[in-house]
Amino acid sequence: MFGYNPYLLKETLREAEQLRPDRDVQALQRAVRLFERALLLGRVGRLWSVVLGRSHHLAALATVEARVTISDRFYAGTYAVPLSRIRGSEGRSGDFDLAFRPLQSHSRERWLGVAIACQQGVALPPVELIQLGDVYFIRDGHHRVSAARALGQGYIEAAVTVWQVAGLLPWEQPMPLRTVRRTAP
Repeated sequence: MFGYNPYLLKETLREAEQLRPDRDVQALQRAVRLFERALLLGRVGRLWSVVLGRSHHLAALATVEARVTISDRFYAGTYAVPLSRIRGSEGRSGDFDLAFRPLQSHSRERWLGVAIACQQGVALPPVELIQLGDVYFIRDGHHRVSAARALGQGYIEAAVTVWQVAGLLPWEQPMPLRTVRRTAP
């Protein structure tokens, strides 16, 4: 199910070349390989998260919003944001994992188009992010972030809106201490 199929990859590349002869073939080939690798790693990561009992999903903005009181919202401007600090999503938390690897292949064409544009140096619009504390949530630009990470970029240009909250954010709250019981020898 999750195995690498070199024949399928060759067929996909051949089809892509025929469908898009105007595109840079090397960029297309690299994009297809990156997508297939990211999809495979995302699916394997999902399995490992089940085995380890840890979540690998993006945080859902709606869930966080329901747990905190937002005291203020303001536009902070457009600037470069570290991709590693983007940890959540507004509405698409099931489509990508924490490393922004795709978990489903339904948006493959969109992802490939963004990855090819990035490789060719095409200026893409900034992604739209919401900042809560030191964590960012994507409002628009999931594929741009995913492709940028797959291409090894460290930062992405983003239009950032800051949400200030009253109190602590869920990930800032102290963890309750667990009681360890000792048994007599």
